[in-house]
Amino acid sequence: MKISIDFEHPFLDEGTVTELKPTDLDGFYQRENAVNRMNLFFVLEASLHRLQSENRMKAAARCAFLMAYYLFIPLTPPASVELAEFYIDRALEWDETPEYREWKSLIDKGN
Repeated sequence: MKISIDFEHPFLDEGTVTELKPTDLDGFYQRENAVNRMNLFFVLEASLHRLQSENRMKAAARCAFLMAYYLFIPLTPPASVELAEFYIDRALEWDETPEYREWKSLIDKGN
């Protein structure tokens, strides 16, 4: 799935969040510049807040999982493990899935 940053609509809708895969985030990171790489994190964060406020918790969990993945694998900022743990814990709190549980184990091992 192609991801784009749109400052006039800086949110991903529920359908997009649900369809996104970690490989989509990897592809975005590989082809975009440093500013857009960071902007994607903030689009995901804004989307998470919107989904939570609309009580769309399964989609919010998916968004939190994607944020954990993006922080832990492609972006890897300072404190990436702690930040990723925060988001993967939220994902599991809102929607316990084997995929999220598996990533929790990987994140807990550190990078």
